[in-house]
Amino acid sequence: MVQFGGLLIAIFTTPTLQFYVQSGSTEINSFEAALFYLVYIVAVAGLILLVLRYFRKPKMFTLMEGLVVLLATGFVLFAIFNTIFTNINSTYLLIAAAAITIALIIAKNIFPKLRNFIAITSSIGVGILIGFNGFYLAYFLMMLIAVYDYIAVFVTKHMIAMAQEMSSRNLAFLIGSTDVEAVPKKYMSKVDISEFKKQERKNKDPFVKNLVKKGIFPVVSQVQLGTGDLALPLMLSVSAYISFLSYFSAVMIALGSAAGMIFTMYLLKRYKVALPAIPPLFAFINLFLSLLFAINNVQNYRLWLGFLIVFVVTVLALLNKLNGIKRG
Repeated sequence: MVQFGGLLIAIFTTPTLQFYVQSGSTEINSFEAALFYLVYIVAVAGLILLVLRYFRKPKMFTLMEGLVVLLATGFVLFAIFNTIFTNINSTYLLIAAAAITIALIIAKNIFPKLRNFIAITSSIGVGILIGFNGFYLAYFLMMLIAVYDYIAVFVTKHMIAMAQEMSSRNLAFLIGSTDVEAVPKKYMSKVDISEFKKQERKNKDPFVKNLVKKGIFPVVSQVQLGTGDLALPLMLSVSAYISFLSYFSAVMIALGSAAGMIFTMYLLKRYKVALPAIPPLFAFINLFLSLLFAINNVQNYRLWLGFLIVFVVTVLALLNKLNGIKRG
């Protein structure tokens, strides 16, 4: 929904967005601009972590979430309204977009299940806004954030702590899915059974205990994705469309991110540990970029081969780390 829906919105609203966003202004110093964005993101992540840990007043979280959603979702609505209603003053359209976004924020606080929907619209807004700054900035930024995400999950682990805090407060900085499945014992590994029994000792529910006696284990499956995991691939897809004026390149990146997400789900199922989503997403986007340039310009082997090497190195680094955790 984020990748293809966001791309369609970006294509539909391109004339409006090009008027309001300084497209291409950062192309000359793309790597330096990407570094600036990375420092900004790390600083904001640190600030959010401090707020989550030391300022536990609910109104603080509501205000922080509301501000982000207002800027991101409001931006998307304003771009759509400005494209459709060309004869109406932009100020009125901006007020309408802000009013609808505020209504959504209020509705989410009344109906918590709206969190995923708000996270989706916010991700689309962020992805489109940054994507209009050009492909090179978007590519370098995603590359740097892939490295940062790897460190934040596997080394410092502060990303895991931040995700847990946000999930417990149902903040719209995550999109999540939770399910419970009754799994027969014969389909579970010895490690899974051992882990379940450790948790089961704390569970006093007679229904659960009765299921276990029958050889059936209620297994909770949960996946949480940060909005950045959704927005960054869209950013790169939109930037490819803007820079190359090519639907094909944008769709290939979207397909690459989808393949990367499937690979991430496979790793989650196999290793059962918290994962950084950006590295596998970035890896498969590079694989599809390699295919794209091999099709369009096979003679320029350095280009498509470079993307392919990034894919291989990223996947091998990730698997090596996960296998080390498994052995440990």
